[in-house]
Amino acid sequence: MDDMQPLRMEGDPDEQGQTEHNPVNEGLTAEREPSEATTSDREPFEPPYPEREPLEPALVQTPPVDGWFDPTLLWIMVVGGLLVGSIVSFSQLNFGVNDGSRWNTVFYLVEHGTYEYLPDHDASEMIMRYRARVGPHPDRPWHIPPFYTIDMVGQQAEDGTWHYYSSKPPFLPTVLAGVVLLIQKLSFGTLEFNTNPFFFIRTTLILTQVIPLLIGLWLIRSHLPRLPNTPFVTHFSIATVMIGTYLTGWSVTLNNHIPAAWAVMFALHAAIRIVYDGRREWYWFTIAGFFAAFAACCDLPAGLLAVSLFVILLYKDRLLTLAAGLPAALVPTFVALLVNYLAIGSLLPAYADIHREGGLYDYPGSYWTEPRGIDALQEPKSVYLFNMMLGFRGFFSLNPVLLLCGVGIVSQLVRREALRRELALFTLVLTAAVVAVYVVTTNNYGGGSKGIRWLFWLIPFWLLFISDGVTLLARYKCARAVCYVLLAVSLVSIGDALRSPWGHPWIEQFYRAVGWITY
Repeated sequence: MDDMQPLRMEGDPDEQGQTEHNPVNEGLTAEREPSEATTSDREPFEPPYPEREPLEPALVQTPPVDGWFDPTLLWIMVVGGLLVGSIVSFSQLNFGVNDGSRWNTVFYLVEHGTYEYLPDHDASEMIMRYRARVGPHPDRPWHIPPFYTIDMVGQQAEDGTWHYYSSKPPFLPTVLAGVVLLIQKLSFGTLEFNTNPFFFIRTTLILTQVIPLLIGLWLIRSHLPRLPNTPFVTHFSIATVMIGTYLTGWSVTLNNHIPAAWAVMFALHAAIRIVYDGRREWYWFTIAGFFAAFAACCDLPAGLLAVSLFVILLYKDRLLTLAAGLPAALVPTFVALLVNYLAIGSLLPAYADIHREGGLYDYPGSYWTEPRGIDALQEPKSVYLFNMMLGFRGFFSLNPVLLLCGVGIVSQLVRREALRRELALFTLVLTAAVVAVYVVTTNNYGGGSKGIRWLFWLIPFWLLFISDGVTLLARYKCARAVCYVLLAVSLVSIGDALRSPWGHPWIEQFYRAVGWITY
């Protein structure tokens, strides 16, 4: 052991202070040192630029090193676990008459192969049974399908008997029924919807709402500007996309707005690839066309997006749009029209008959012939618009973090170097058009729901600009505090919705408590 010498690297000085000969180092030295000058003859190094004044501590940003942590996957795991845990922990299978109506269609399709509510029952008797907390059928408890609902329509046959159906478009329940039947087949007959409704309803929600939504949110996050030197903007933007809007809270209950929203995300992702990235592979046009039409079949006003996107893609590449995009869009469109005709004998949705005397909503015991409460409102349209956007059901008041998205949209419109000015303008125009349609044609804020659910499918467009809005405010501490407050208020709404999306949001409950509204 005494004979061992310390490890010495090449080029280190030896015991006499001499450096070992290394031809590599010698060559490098010869290249960078002038042949006629020694180190002592060199002029002292002068920097070519004057030294900068140090930044204020509040503005200093530590540049990230390679491999800087991206929390997207972590957020997906957190949100996915939260949603799945919420779904499997609920003691009830439906939250109200709206999702109950859709589940009834799924139940009758799977168990009886029909869209009709069987056996035939009188609507007033159904209401009586619900108030007595028993189901539509004497031998079934009230909390498993078929559920009580007022969202149904009736048709009178020639023999005078009434036949009842869900008032909701049958496209989405048909898709869900297909998922349920597939699960039954894969279980080799060991699981049946009629005897295991808890398993099937929960599993179907996870497969058709939670998982696609998480994929869609990941796609939206992929289109946020990459800002490696601003971790606050990046982390805040990702948190907002993942958990800052009602898209998260509403994923725990069956509704048509979440499938429409994730379909919009898929279509929007493909459209950005085509319009901004210059991609011309046929499958991007197929994805854009199919999912834009799918969104419209789930949420009818999304037809504005489908038509607009068709025109835009037609302008970009006529051949690929007609050969790949249009045929893909016709698939869900054809299915939606077909199943609507099979259900109620018309290509038009049942909603078209809601105010017509002798129409589908006009049957003995119908709730809709004499609506009550919020469904009977006749407010001035100016008040209605205010409450939809900034009031007790407000798009912005309940999810105020979307105001930061609005700041980002405005910044894209006014900055000369903005890269997505057209998309920002399209978002504003599309939102204004959809809001105008609902202000003119409706009066009940979507019934008992937390948030103005009709606008949920527009949220992906707004989220694309969250980074732009936060970037403008990130350098000021007080502005960052405002961002935190807006996100915190939004999270209150999300937490309220996770408990039960169908009901009255917390701002509306406050309005009721202080007597500002009585309905």
